[in-house]
Amino acid sequence: MNITVTDDLRPEDTEEIRNHLKVYNRQFVGDILNKNIGVFILDAQGNKVAGLTGNTVGHWLSIDLLWVSESLRGEGVGSKLIKAAEQQAISEGCKYARVDTFSFQARPFYEKQGYQLQMILHNAPIEHERYFFTKSLTD
Repeated sequence: MNITVTDDLRPEDTEEIRNHLKVYNRQFVGDILNKNIGVFILDAQGNKVAGLTGNTVGHWLSIDLLWVSESLRGEGVGSKLIKAAEQQAISEGCKYARVDTFSFQARPFYEKQGYQLQMILHNAPIEHERYFFTKSLTD
């Protein structure tokens, strides 16, 4: 056995491990479709000025990234992105959503969207907190 540690992780390395894990997981949960989701707002020139990325797996929507340009913050754009992603996820059979954020980011925003705090990871990445939220999409 040879253990290799690297900080030069290639996309194909991640994909190989992901594929092995999918094969293992399939025996417990079957062939659950894992779909990427992206919701974007474009300006007149076609540039992204806000966006959300994530995926749906089984009954869950996972929001990975949410960004709104400074010029659009406070105008309800983030709420619209989340609502659009949730509606798409519901149409694909999702019943729940999850997201995480740091203490210097958007905890009150997610709570306003109906997300409930499940866990706090302290000292993340160094001196802040990382908040983990979930939401029922069927209420």
